[in-house]
Amino acid sequence: MKGVVAAGDRLTAEAGIEVLKAGGNAFDAVVAACFAAPMCEPALTSAGGGGFLLAVSPNSSPLLYDFFVDVPPKRIENPNFYPIYVDFGDTVQEFHIGAGAIAVPGFVAGLLRVHTERGRLPLREVLTPAIEYAKKGVNLSPLQASFVKLLEPIFTATEEAKKIYTVNGKLIDENVLFKNPDYADFLELIAEEGQWAFYEGEIADKIEKVSIEKGGIIRKEDLARYKVFEREPLKVNFKGKQVYTNPPPSSGGILIAFTLKLLKDCQMEKWGSLNHIASLIESMEVTTKFRSKFVNGNLHKDKIEELLENEDLIETFKNLFVRKLNLWGNTTHISVYDSEGNGAAVTTTNGEGSGIIIPDCGVMLNNMLGEEDLNPKGFFKWEPYVRLPSMMSPTAVFEGEKLKLLLGSAGSNRIRSAILQVLLNSEVFGMNVKEAVSKPRLHFENGTVYVEPGFSDSVIEEVERHYKVVRFREKNLFFGGVQAVTGYFEGAGDERRGGVSITL
Repeated sequence: MKGVVAAGDRLTAEAGIEVLKAGGNAFDAVVAACFAAPMCEPALTSAGGGGFLLAVSPNSSPLLYDFFVDVPPKRIENPNFYPIYVDFGDTVQEFHIGAGAIAVPGFVAGLLRVHTERGRLPLREVLTPAIEYAKKGVNLSPLQASFVKLLEPIFTATEEAKKIYTVNGKLIDENVLFKNPDYADFLELIAEEGQWAFYEGEIADKIEKVSIEKGGIIRKEDLARYKVFEREPLKVNFKGKQVYTNPPPSSGGILIAFTLKLLKDCQMEKWGSLNHIASLIESMEVTTKFRSKFVNGNLHKDKIEELLENEDLIETFKNLFVRKLNLWGNTTHISVYDSEGNGAAVTTTNGEGSGIIIPDCGVMLNNMLGEEDLNPKGFFKWEPYVRLPSMMSPTAVFEGEKLKLLLGSAGSNRIRSAILQVLLNSEVFGMNVKEAVSKPRLHFENGTVYVEPGFSDSVIEEVERHYKVVRFREKNLFFGGVQAVTGYFEGAGDERRGGVSITL
């Protein structure tokens, strides 16, 4: 076997497989898939966003590439910034878009850094699948088309967006061939000039121009000072395994690690039991308290991760968790692994998109400054040039020296609960990777438990004695999109977001 790719869409996964077939390694494949994804999953990612990649290679420690977005200075008093509402069917979420919501993108810099340091094939060859998709066109899957429909206010927010995402005045769907020749030209330029074109050259000029014209705050100087950070992952031991995940200044990894510490000694009964569900919910609730008191506002302080080694602090929260538990009657990502032992778990996002297109590039810029969960102190409250925190948490599980599981998820604030539940399904309940990803999920937030169908009615009725419960009628993209592979060439794509796994 040459490798396995799990991605949010079949065409995204096929782009990675094509590069593996050509002799590329896992890092070539994941870069190829990431640049192809904006064509196959336009509602979920873009070269105008950012992300994180956890790199695993034999005989070396895992390394986290942080290429998430930076906060630009608030240069104008009233930037173009306004709310839109996304209806998930059983719940509605508010986001803000417009040119004022754009943070400094890291997608291009991060992926080109990974390719330069760890890839094998020429960049032009790695970008070829994405270029071909953009030139020749792709048919979105019905599910991806439904995500575009979900975000229709964003994809039709500007005339430039309509030019790309509508055909004859109608939003693109699975019945039309989706082409983006400007994106093909953009990729050709990146293949030729590298990240310089985006951060200092003609693309940077275009980003500054459209930002000024549309009432945004990002400028060319912000792009020029952007840096990719290589970070040592957070490491936590859980039931005899070593879990590596995203460190601060992102929040997702430290919260996952904290929750695992709460659950480390918890003897959960079978999957779906009241004990299992109560443990999940209460660990999430206690983690929220920990986040509010110790994490929010402190993410950019040195050595915040040492909180996880403060046994007295952990014990205090663990005691709270146990007391709360006793109140009950008895809670777009790509993963690639290759035959040489290289693994890459990368989560990228454009937020929901700002509606603003880089002129002649076919790339929608992000709306990270408009995501409430990334701005817990309020909008435009971050200091200039800090790396915006994120829930995105590419994660690896090792048993000794052997990679057991490589995973990550999409899904805004539900990322940490999705990853946590798949980890527990695999490492506590012994499920194979496909079952671990497909099992029903729940999520706790602001005193409410959101739950997919598939749990026993008697258990959920007990949950309703303690918390408000929102029952979803079917599995839903609200609960994330986990793409996972194992060190045994197995993979799973999350059906909630049209995920696919392909083994070569």
